[in-house]
Amino acid sequence: MFKRTALCALLLLCAAAAALAAAPVAGAVADDSLPFFGGVQKTPAQQEHDRQVVAEAIRRAGSRQNAEAMALQSGWAKLKAGDAVTAIKYFNLAWLIEPRNPDVLWGFGAALNQQHKFAPALEIYEQARRAKPGDAALLADYAYAWLSKGAMADESVEQRTASFGKALALLDDSQKLNPRNPMLYANRAMIRYFQARYREAWAEVDKAEALAPGSVDQRFLRDLSARLPRPAK
Repeated sequence: MFKRTALCALLLLCAAAAALAAAPVAGAVADDSLPFFGGVQKTPAQQEHDRQVVAEAIRRAGSRQNAEAMALQSGWAKLKAGDAVTAIKYFNLAWLIEPRNPDVLWGFGAALNQQHKFAPALEIYEQARRAKPGDAALLADYAYAWLSKGAMADESVEQRTASFGKALALLDDSQKLNPRNPMLYANRAMIRYFQARYREAWAEVDKAEALAPGSVDQRFLRDLSARLPRPAK
């Protein structure tokens, strides 16, 4: 019964997120596929529409807290499925419900990073870090954004060195807070791979898999194996 109720609420929340795109537009266009709707000043009609959408989401979810949690959960689910655009729409809904939640910033940063929009992603991640300075998982994810920039966008050795250095510093901070997060070792393994330090990369893979077997992406393991077969233990 609980699962059915939760599913119904989630489906209705999907409708609420979709309704944001139907808000009347006058003047600057509020784009729900961009964080904070693109930062435009909404018209009174748009603001009233948003209030109605939020009120309906809360009513259907049973509370403001439930509505916010479900919007965030839906955003992360879409992001995991590779749909960053729809994820941002859900994070926008969560932001409308509770604009002070730093986890919304985290979601926006992750979605922008998936879209390879590294500069705004890193800016929002930094805002999230300032709001949640002691969150080990956030720091590890923030490091992944710097890693992504270094691997995919930086054009010079100096740029890549700087990006990887920032990522490693964040991973060190994350490890001090929670050394049992396998993703921090998986992220460090990828940095060592791009630095051509393959034996060190395998050592980090071992640490990640010791904590959570299967936590390291199989595609990355194939790429690493092509550079250096896994050392015998």
